[in-house]
Amino acid sequence: MNVNERKVPLKLLKLEAILGRLQKDYPKIPFIKENLAKIQAGYNGEKAIDYQLGYLPPKDYFIFHDIRLKVNGRFFQIDTLISTNRYILILEVKNIAGAVRFDTIFNQFIQTKNGIEIALPDPVLQINRQQYQFKEWIQKNNLPLIPINGLVVISNPQTVISTNNEALSKKVIHAASLPNKITQLHNHFHNQIISDKELRKTIRLINKGNTPLNTSILDTYKISKNDILPGVICKECDHLPLIREFGYWSCPNCRKRSKNGHIEALKDYYLLLGEEITSCQLREFLLISSPSLATRLIKTANPYVQPVGTNKGRIYKLNFDLI
Repeated sequence: MNVNERKVPLKLLKLEAILGRLQKDYPKIPFIKENLAKIQAGYNGEKAIDYQLGYLPPKDYFIFHDIRLKVNGRFFQIDTLISTNRYILILEVKNIAGAVRFDTIFNQFIQTKNGIEIALPDPVLQINRQQYQFKEWIQKNNLPLIPINGLVVISNPQTVISTNNEALSKKVIHAASLPNKITQLHNHFHNQIISDKELRKTIRLINKGNTPLNTSILDTYKISKNDILPGVICKECDHLPLIREFGYWSCPNCRKRSKNGHIEALKDYYLLLGEEITSCQLREFLLISSPSLATRLIKTANPYVQPVGTNKGRIYKLNFDLI
C-alpha cells in the first residue's frame, strides 16, 4: 500500500495557536473553540478511517489524504482518495454522534442528538459532486477514464443510521465495514482498466496538482494583528510570556525552563502572521531587545529559520513543513 501521510489539518493548528495568543476574555474565543472542536472531531474521524484502511492488503492501493485539486477554475476537496488500476474510490468521512437520517426526498442529512434535530449538508450530494469533479479532472488531464466510486463513511461506531431509500445502504457505511466494502469493489472490478504506467501517471499528477488551502486565520475571524500576544509560551502551564535569562526561557509562574521555547513561538508566528520575518519583527515577537541574541536564536532555530538576502535587505523564511 502506498499512502501519503495524513497531516494534522493546518486550520486546526492555526486555531490552537491563536487561542494561546488571545486575551482570556477575548469575545471571539467561544466561537473559535466551537470551530476548533468541529475540526478536531473531523480529524479524529478521518484517523479512524486510516485505522480501517490498515487492514487492506499492502499492495495495489494508493491512498491520498486531504486532496485539493483544481478543475475548470475551481478547487474541490476530497477527504480520502484510493486509486487502483481497476477503479477509483472517494471517501467522504463524517464523525457525527447520535442518530443520522438520510432523507432522499428533500436531500437532507438530519442529525438527532439529545432530542434535538439538526439539518446538515447532505454528504451523499457531496460525494456525488466529488465523483463528477474528479471525472472532469481526469478528462482535463488527458488521463484514461476509470470507474469512479464514492462512499460516505460514518466513523463513529455508535451512530445510528437510517434512511427512506434502501439503495443508500450501498453508498453509506460505518467505518468498520470499509475493508470489506473495498474488497467487494476489488472483486467486482476484476479486470485491470488502466496499465501500471497510466496509474503511476495519475498518481504523479494528483501529487503535482494537490494544492492545500492556506488562508489567513486572522482574516477569517477578522482579528487584528495587534490582538496577537507576543512572547514565548510555557509548555507546562501556558503562562505568557516567559523571561529570557541565563540562556533559557524561564517561566515566572511554574519556574520551568525551556531551551528552545523560541522555536515554538516562531511556529506560532508562521501559523498566524506569515512565513517571512525580519530581525526586528523577531525581536518584537519574542520580546527581546538584543540584536545579537536574536542572531544566536536564529542560528539555533535552523533549519526552521533560513536567511534570505543580505545586509539591510535580509529577511528570514520560516518553514515548519506543516502543510
